[in-house]
Amino acid sequence: MCEELISIVFKLIIISSLLLLSLLSDLKTYKIKNSITFSFMLAGLAVNLAFEGYKGLVFSLQGILLPAVCLIILYAVRVVGAGDIKLLSAVGAVMGSGFALYAAVYSFICGGLIASCIILLRNNWKERFSYLFAYIKSCFLSMELLQYSDFHDIKETGRFHFSVAVASGTVLAIIINGMGLTL
Repeated sequence: MCEELISIVFKLIIISSLLLLSLLSDLKTYKIKNSITFSFMLAGLAVNLAFEGYKGLVFSLQGILLPAVCLIILYAVRVVGAGDIKLLSAVGAVMGSGFALYAAVYSFICGGLIASCIILLRNNWKERFSYLFAYIKSCFLSMELLQYSDFHDIKETGRFHFSVAVASGTVLAIIINGMGLTL
């Protein structure tokens, strides 16, 4: 029991540090540095290996792979950035694939709420929905999955730091899982 509690405390410290450093990096540069995400993937691998042995290693590897596999299409169309996927993979490395899935779902819910607030504050809902419908129309007409946005376009009015949504979603997953209310 004591070893399990120590493992949980280590993981919470690692996750808190990961989220803080990722947020700072993204808010400053619109990028989450590889040195942050890969370091925390290694930390997750090490902690789970130390506490669980071979099973912990598999647990972490599954946590790294699940977000990458599930979100690659969203990266391909430029809905999320590679750093956001690597951030969720780092979360998965520490907390496992099941937790990473919850964190991703909660992150997208938080992202939707953040995007809705931004649209309301900027009062540009007509522009954003027009953009969305033009995108969907272009995909159907071309019969291709096109890029939704250009991450390098500073004038893009639909952009926001998705790391805020990932951090919020991860904290929400910790709170809900900590209360035993997993879906």
